[in-house]
Amino acid sequence: MCGILLLSRLECGIMKLSMIQNLAIWGDSLLKGIIFDEKTSRYKPLKTCSVNLFSKAFPFTVKNNSRFGCTAPKALENLQASLNNGLQAEVALLEFGGNDCDYNWSEISRNPEAHHEPHTPFQTFCSTMEKMADLLLSHSIKPVFMNLPPIDGERYYRWISSLKDTDPKAILKWLGGQTDTIYRQQERYSRAMERVAYQKNLPLIDVRDEFLAIHNYRDYLCLDGIHLNEQGQKVMADIFQSYAMNYA
Repeated sequence: MCGILLLSRLECGIMKLSMIQNLAIWGDSLLKGIIFDEKTSRYKPLKTCSVNLFSKAFPFTVKNNSRFGCTAPKALENLQASLNNGLQAEVALLEFGGNDCDYNWSEISRNPEAHHEPHTPFQTFCSTMEKMADLLLSHSIKPVFMNLPPIDGERYYRWISSLKDTDPKAILKWLGGQTDTIYRQQERYSRAMERVAYQKNLPLIDVRDEFLAIHNYRDYLCLDGIHLNEQGQKVMADIFQSYAMNYA
């Protein structure tokens, strides 16, 4: 677990587990525990997702505010509303970037020659994560960031190419002929999470490094190449528990 130890060795002022009564979580489908069920060809929530497994291992209350498809700007609105309603938590885990870095592939298919912005432009994403951290700190809640598990760009390209109103050739042209462009885009947003955490001296759970250490991390991804499958969710639960035990 070298990635966890490397990024948590200074402890960044995080409190001991015994001081935590309530943990709030804001994220997207990754922390919501959404997987793609190949039998039904539908997305569904996994009962044994990482957050549920983690919450059973520790005595504090976990409130999971994660939402499928959520972006950082939308989460900022939700966070502000929760704080206005009297949110009680000592620590908040933040995970975003997966939807923010994605594109409207139908629009790209219609006009592959044009410039297209991701759902959340990069600088907007960075400033939004900074605002979320500052907002939590202003309410005496400790933010903990996490980066993103790696994806399979080729598999995701095949996935979006199978969707309605998309053109595989047009998409590949816009990508510059390389599906690795998808991986690098997601990696950039993941690194942004790391950078904001570092700049604000906040704890970071290095999920990405732990998955990259696995010989074939792609075995832990769903058919779409971006969501963790059930085995991947279990790996992430282990990462969370190992991180938390550093402060037991």
